[in-house]
Amino acid sequence: MRKPKQQHIVRTLPLLLAAAYAGGAFAQSQIEEVIVTAQKRQEKLQDVPLSITAISGAQLETRGIEGLANLNALAPNLMYRSNNTSNLISTVGLRGSVQGQPAIWVDPPVGMYVDGIYIGKTQGAVFDVVEVERIEVLRGPQGTLFGRNTEGGAVHFVRRRPTGVWGGSVGIEIGNYKHSVERIALDLPKMGIASVSLGVRKEDRDGVIKNPNGPDWSSRDKTAYRLAATLDFTKDLKVDYTYDKSEADNGPPVTTLDSLSGWSGSLKTFWLPFASVFGGTAVVTALGNAQHNAMLPYLRSSAPSKLAANGYAGLWERLDAEGHALTASYKLNDNHTLKYIFAKREMRYNDRNDIDGTPLASVQVFPGFNWGMNMYYDRTTDYDQKSHELQWIGNAGPVKFVLGAYWFKDDGVTRGPQDFGFFGTPFVRSDYSAKTDAKAVFGQVDYAVTDSLTATLGLRRTEEEKKGWTHRFNTTGFNGPFKSNGFGRVDYSEDFSGNTPMAALAYKLDATTNVYARIAEGWKSGGFSSELTTMNVLTPYKPQKSKSIELGVKKTFLNNRAQINAAVFQTKITDQQLTRLAPASTESIMANAGKSTYKGLELEGAIVPVDGWKIQASYGYLKTEFDKYMDNALNIPGRPLIDTASNREAPWAPKHTFSLNIDGRLAKTAWGTLRGIVDFSYTAETYLYACNKSLTAANAGGSYLCRDVKMPALENVNARLLLAGLPIGGPGSADISLWVKNLTDKQKQIGGIDFGMIRTANWQEPRTYGLSFNYKW
Repeated sequence: MRKPKQQHIVRTLPLLLAAAYAGGAFAQSQIEEVIVTAQKRQEKLQDVPLSITAISGAQLETRGIEGLANLNALAPNLMYRSNNTSNLISTVGLRGSVQGQPAIWVDPPVGMYVDGIYIGKTQGAVFDVVEVERIEVLRGPQGTLFGRNTEGGAVHFVRRRPTGVWGGSVGIEIGNYKHSVERIALDLPKMGIASVSLGVRKEDRDGVIKNPNGPDWSSRDKTAYRLAATLDFTKDLKVDYTYDKSEADNGPPVTTLDSLSGWSGSLKTFWLPFASVFGGTAVVTALGNAQHNAMLPYLRSSAPSKLAANGYAGLWERLDAEGHALTASYKLNDNHTLKYIFAKREMRYNDRNDIDGTPLASVQVFPGFNWGMNMYYDRTTDYDQKSHELQWIGNAGPVKFVLGAYWFKDDGVTRGPQDFGFFGTPFVRSDYSAKTDAKAVFGQVDYAVTDSLTATLGLRRTEEEKKGWTHRFNTTGFNGPFKSNGFGRVDYSEDFSGNTPMAALAYKLDATTNVYARIAEGWKSGGFSSELTTMNVLTPYKPQKSKSIELGVKKTFLNNRAQINAAVFQTKITDQQLTRLAPASTESIMANAGKSTYKGLELEGAIVPVDGWKIQASYGYLKTEFDKYMDNALNIPGRPLIDTASNREAPWAPKHTFSLNIDGRLAKTAWGTLRGIVDFSYTAETYLYACNKSLTAANAGGSYLCRDVKMPALENVNARLLLAGLPIGGPGSADISLWVKNLTDKQKQIGGIDFGMIRTANWQEPRTYGLSFNYKW
């Protein structure tokens, strides 16, 4: 009998290592030593007592990884999806901690950082990071040193600093769908105390799916700029400054109509409970039938090559973001350094989309009685954030420590005109704001008990104020002038606080083997469900808390030609925050659902079997279980709150993630070195929402049925044929490569929305391929 796929996946890593070793003929090539800053100081990756994946700049280039959107499954238990309605909004999960809600009133449980600077919201978080030196993926709570909203972990982009030596690179890339990328990076000679570097990246692409009524779906028009300067005032005082700007004017992802039923039943019968409002049973029956019959021709079970949107207005996703970051470092002596880090970031985000999967604007119910069919919105967000951080990093004999203070403030406003005529609510504006004022003090101490044993203790105290307002009103026409108050304006505020301690023991068994045990707590901010249209908006949801226990081993062997890292973990989450969609609306409701336990295993390995070849693999296993989930009963009159935990599955928590990278030298020629690179990633099936295993179970609650909101397992293959070191004259050399992404051209469903009476779907992008040329000196 054929064994399940996951059994083959979990065995792949040790088999690869054993096969490579058995092949013999090891040359002098070794695995590169990676330096990370996960604990606010430079350390070897293998010495850090926590689960961390680091992808170096060289790997990023050869594997074609240029940002957050390329990271799915490249580290154990790491999941990435773009949002259902925008490719510029991220959904990132680590060890099952994830937040799919894209609005600015909610905080993600996985922190995104660029050069140590926190990126506050998922909206607009998918931007091009120019000149990346490495990416660090830290798994498990990072609340002590990184702070609030990192209970699942953190993804840290570290950019290259200027060297003060003349150098640079230029590149151009072309591909199908009229894809083109132009890059230039310059490292200028040192001028007095200043070292300066510049970088620009421009990307254009036609949409991958045609839209006869407007711009094609998922088109790209993006530009990113970066200026970095290092000022060496003295041998002890250094100031680093970075300015970056990202602009995008893209086509949104395509949305198709997946089903004419949802968790509440079929579209035909959806309006029956509203008969008294809309003129009686005969009227609402006719309405349901008319909507059903009009939408039926647009049902799709696979990704389309062409789909018409509603043509009465344009569709887009736009981003204009810029940031300033300044780090001043003063070396008191060889053992102590003071740092001050300032950051300011401004973002304007705007997306406009048609999310029902049809071009329908209205439908005739009776002669002379038409009903709107639009699910159309325009969302504009203005968001600013500012932070200050002080650090004292020191050594004192057997003690290493980091002490610090942190202040973070943000202010965002979202304005949302809507035309949801489908639900009988055309021409509505839903505006809201979200503000944070957070302060923290933190410290972490490492004590070398012996030459082999190190004990670590850390603690962070965070206090914050969350406040905002909500205003929902009717307009004359789409995005027109004020007509009448649908809800009026309300203001709200609340204070939250939390402690996030950690403790670890690390023991060096020998020069190549480290084992560790770590316990850490995470804390995710509370807030308000700012998109509600009732006075429930005044009720805050509480902070979410977690406690994680982790045991790990990191081993280097075969004379530094092979590495394997392994960890097991268990995370207990309390007051868990989960979103659900209110029926017949786009309102997002946040609730503290209860308690859950996430546990799993993580493996990472790398080997250099022969000179010029390297194999890397990773595997993550995740088991999720709700211990308590209070929700409204589905099958009990009056729908009281009951515990639905045993009938629930967790959202966005794939049981298996796996990745494999093979990078090998195929030939040495007079024209350079020919290499082949293949990347394979696998993510097991997952769910869009916290869903019911059965809607007929005695403890069924809430809404969604797992069968209807299950996303299929995803496999992806990327490949590249690279000719490196091409001698074309001048001070440097060139690389030229042929590449393909999604080699097998699989287009599976990756997202969607269950509106209660219909369901929509979003899809993987099709195969893309092209040619790249780069010149470096």
